[in-house]
Amino acid sequence: MIGGYSKMGCCKEAFLLLKEMRELSLELDGFSLVSLLSVCSKNCELNLGRFVHLYMEVTGIQIDLIVMNALLDMYAKCGDLGSARIVFERIPNKNVVSWTSMVGAYAKHRFVEYAREIFDMMPVRNVVSWNSMISCYVREGRCKEAFDLFHEMCGTRVVPDEATLVCVLSACSQVGDLVMGKKVHDYVRTNDIIPSVTLRNALIDMYAKCGSLGIAMDIFNEMPEKNLVSWNVVIGALALHGRGLRAVELFEEMQAGRNRIWPDEFTFTGLLSACSHSGLVDEGRYYFERMESFFGVSHEIEHYACMVDLFGRWGLVEEAVRLIGGMPMKPDVVVWGALLGACRIHANVEIGKLILKQLLELEPNSSGLYVLLSNLFCESYRWEDVKNIRKLMNDCGIIKCRAISSIEI
Repeated sequence: MIGGYSKMGCCKEAFLLLKEMRELSLELDGFSLVSLLSVCSKNCELNLGRFVHLYMEVTGIQIDLIVMNALLDMYAKCGDLGSARIVFERIPNKNVVSWTSMVGAYAKHRFVEYAREIFDMMPVRNVVSWNSMISCYVREGRCKEAFDLFHEMCGTRVVPDEATLVCVLSACSQVGDLVMGKKVHDYVRTNDIIPSVTLRNALIDMYAKCGSLGIAMDIFNEMPEKNLVSWNVVIGALALHGRGLRAVELFEEMQAGRNRIWPDEFTFTGLLSACSHSGLVDEGRYYFERMESFFGVSHEIEHYACMVDLFGRWGLVEEAVRLIGGMPMKPDVVVWGALLGACRIHANVEIGKLILKQLLELEPNSSGLYVLLSNLFCESYRWEDVKNIRKLMNDCGIIKCRAISSIEI
C-alpha cells in the first residue's frame, strides 16, 4: 500500500500508513523505506524525509545500498546538498546510481565545479552521468566545456542518447556553432537514429539560430508529427529572420484541419516578435487583442514588451507609451528598454530622458542604459547632455562594458 501511494505521489496517505504500522508495532522493510523516501523526493517534503532518516538511525534497521541511494536522492531533490553529500560519503560500496545522483544534485543547483569534481572521481559512468554534466555546462553557458565533454563521451563505450544530442544542440544554438550542430545532425543520420519530435525541434532551433533558416524549414516541413513546441520553435525562427508574413501564415495553418493545435503564451511571443521585426503593425494589434478574447491566453509582460517594440520600432512611440500606461503589471527593464530603443531610432529625446529615470530605478548600475541614452543625445546633437551622462557614469563608478562578438567560421 505504501508503495502504491508512493507511485501516485500521495505523501500524506503514505505517512498515515506509516503511523498505523508503528501503532501496530510493525517494522518497516527496505521496500517501504525506499517508497517513503521516493514520495518525499517527488513532493519535496524535506522534513518528512528527515523523519524517515531519523527513524532509520533510531531503530538501527539494516540499510542496504538501495535504501542509501534513495536517501541520497531524497536530500538531493529536496535541495539539502550538505546532507546529500554526508550520505554520499557514508556509502561504502557506491554504485553508478550513487555517483550519478550526487553529480545531478550539484548540477541541478548550479554548483558546476563540485559536480565536475564528483564526475571526475567516478570509476564508472553511464549515459545519465554524462548527460548531467553536459547539461550543467550548457545551462551555465559554458558551451565549449560541454562540447569537449561530448567529444570525450564519444570516445568511450557509452553511447549518447537523445537527451545528450538535444543538450549539445542547445549549446550550438547558444553560441551559433553551425559546424558542431551539423556534426550532431550527421551523427543522427549515420547511426540510423529515428529522431523524435523533441530531437527534430532541437535541430530546427539550432539551424535557425545558426543562420540556416532554409534547412530548419525543411526539417519542419518533413516532420511526420508536430507538437506545439514544433510550431513555437519555427514561428520563433521566422521571427528571428524577419519573416513575419510567413510566421503569420504558419500561425493560421497550425489551427487549421483536423490536427489543429491551440497556441499558448510562447506561440504569441514568437508571433508578436515576428510582427515587430517585419513591421506588421495591424497584424500585431489584431493578434494581441485576440489573445485573451478568443484564445484565452493571458497577456504576460513579454507580450507587452513585443507590442512596445512593435509600436516604437515603427514610429508609434506615443501609442507605445499609452500601452505601457495601461499595463496591469509593473513594466520591467525589457519593456522600458524597448521604448528607449524606439526613442533613439526616432530621436525622441524628451521621452527618452523620462524612460531613463524608470530604467535606472530598475537597474541603476547598467552601463548599457547610460550608453544607449548617450547615443540618443549624440544623434540629436545634445552635446551638453552627453557630457552630463558621462559625468554621471564617472561619479557612480559605472564603466562601459566592451562588446565582444563571436562568429563560427
